Amino acid sequence: MNRVLAPAVARDAVGRETDRKANLILLGLASLYFLVEWLPGIRGAYGYFIDEFYYLACASHLAPGYVDHPPLSVFLLWAVRAVIGDSLPALRLVPALAGAATIGLIGLIARRLGAGWQGQALAAGAAMAGTIYHITFSFYSMNALSVLLWTACFWVLVEIELRNEPRLWVLFGVLAGLGLENKHTFVLLPLGLAAGLLLTRARRHLASRWLWLGCAITAALLLPNLAWQASHGWPSLEFYRNADLYKNIPTPPLVVLAYQFLVMNPGAIPVWIAGLGFFLVSKRGRQLRHLGWIYVALLGLMLIGQKSRPDRIAEAYVVLFAGGGAMLSALWERAGYRWLRWAVPATLVLGGVALAPLGLPLLPPPQAARYAGRLGIVPQIEKGESKRTELPQWLADRLGWERLADDVEAVAREIRPEERARAIILAPSYGQGGAIELLGRGRGLPPVYAVQNSYSHWGPPPDSADVAIVLGPFSAETVHRLYGEAVVARVHDCEGCMRWRDEVPIWLARSPKVALRDAWPKLKYYE
Repeated sequence: MNRVLAPAVARDAVGRETDRKANLILLGLASLYFLVEWLPGIRGAYGYFIDEFYYLACASHLAPGYVDHPPLSVFLLWAVRAVIGDSLPALRLVPALAGAATIGLIGLIARRLGAGWQGQALAAGAAMAGTIYHITFSFYSMNALSVLLWTACFWVLVEIELRNEPRLWVLFGVLAGLGLENKHTFVLLPLGLAAGLLLTRARRHLASRWLWLGCAITAALLLPNLAWQASHGWPSLEFYRNADLYKNIPTPPLVVLAYQFLVMNPGAIPVWIAGLGFFLVSKRGRQLRHLGWIYVALLGLMLIGQKSRPDRIAEAYVVLFAGGGAMLSALWERAGYRWLRWAVPATLVLGGVALAPLGLPLLPPPQAARYAGRLGIVPQIEKGESKRTELPQWLADRLGWERLADDVEAVAREIRPEERARAIILAPSYGQGGAIELLGRGRGLPPVYAVQNSYSHWGPPPDSADVAIVLGPFSAETVHRLYGEAVVARVHDCEGCMRWRDEVPIWLARSPKVALRDAWPKLKYYE
C-alpha cells in the first residue's frame, strides 16, 4: 500500500518500533537545534538585536496593530516578559523553541510523505543547516513564529489530502489567521495555495464549504488588525511603500536565484530540489502537486518583482525539505543510488558547519568579519552606504547598544538639576529609542521619544519639554531648526555596528524654536 496516498492505518509492531526510533531521533535533533540557536545568543560579545528593543517597546504599548507588523508576536512577548522577564536568555527562549518545534514538525511531515527514519532525519537536518533559519531562530521577532506557522499549515494541507478530511480546512483557517496576525507577508502562503489549487486537481476543494469556512475564520481573526489599520489611516501601506522605494535593493532574477541557494545553504540543494521533484513530478507526490506549485508561484513573484529581499519565501522551503526526505530515502534504496545515503547527509553537514558562523553569533566580531570576508559573503540587505558593514547586518545590529546607553547617561549628567523634570531624549530610530529605554532602565534617564514607525504614534513629547538629548543621525540642520541652543555633548561610536550608528553626535539642546507637537508630523517616518 502506498503510504503517501493511503489514509492513516493501524501500524504493525515493526512500523511502531520504527516510528519510536524516528521520534527519538527527531526529538534529539530538535533539542540539539534548540541549544544551537539559544546558547550562542545569550553569551559572548553580542547583545540584543535592534528589532528586539522595538518589540519590547511595543509590548509596553499593547494595541491591535502597529505600523510595521500585526500584534501577535508582541502579545506573546508581553506574556513572556510578564512570566520570565526580558533578559537575553528569556527573550531568546521563544524563537529557539519555535525553531526546535519547526525541525520536529518537518520530520513528521516527511514521515507522512513516506520517509523512513533516515529520510525524516535528512529533512529535519536540511532545515537545521539553513543559514536563514539560523538567523530567524536566534533572536526574537515575528519571523520565528512565522516559520513555525507556515510549517504547521503545510502539515495540515498534507493531512487534508492523505486523510481525505476537508474539515481540516477549519484548522488551516485558524493557523492562517494567526499567521496574518503575526506577519502581513504571511499572505504569500494563501496566495501561493490559491495558485496551486487552480493549477492542479486539488481545485476540487474550491467547491468545499469547509475551505470557505476556513477562509471566513481567517478573515475574522484578521479583523481586529484591519480595524486598527483603518482607524489609523492604513500606516502599514505607507510603511511597505516606503520599504519598496527606499529600503529594498533591486534583485535581478539571477541574483534572486543565487540567493535562494545561499540562504538555504548550498549543502541543502539536493534535498529541496528533490522535494520539488517529489511534489511536481513523482507519482508518489501526485496527490500533493499543489504544494509544489506554492513554491513555484512564490518564486515566480520574486523573479518578477525583483525588489523584495531574497529570503522572503524562506518559509516555503520547509515542505520541500520534507518532500526531499521522502524522495531521497526512496531513491537510495535502489541499486546504483545507495551512495546517496551518505553523500547527501555529508554534503549537508559540511555546508551547515561552513556557513553556521554567518548566521549565528559563534565567532567574536573581528573574527566573524574576517571569516565572512574570506568567504566573500557579506550581503547588504538594505539600500544606502550607511547600511554597509564588514559584518552581516543581523550580527552588526547586536553591537554597540550598551555603549550608546552609557553615552546618553553621560550627557544626561550635564543637565542641570532644575531642568531634569522638563528633559526628554529624542531619537530618530526605534532601535535607539528602545535600546535606551531598556538598557537605560534604572539610570534615571529622561523619557524617550522616537520618530520612527510606531514610536511616532507614542509621541509627541509634552510642550513643557524644553531640554532634549538629541541623537544622531538626526542632522545638525534638523537639530538647529528645532532648538535655539544645541551643542554636541558627545560623539557615539560603536565598533562593528552598522555605519549609520557609528560616529554619530549626541546633542544637548535647549530653547525650542517650535513646539515638537507641531513639528512631529514632519519628523515621523515609516521605514
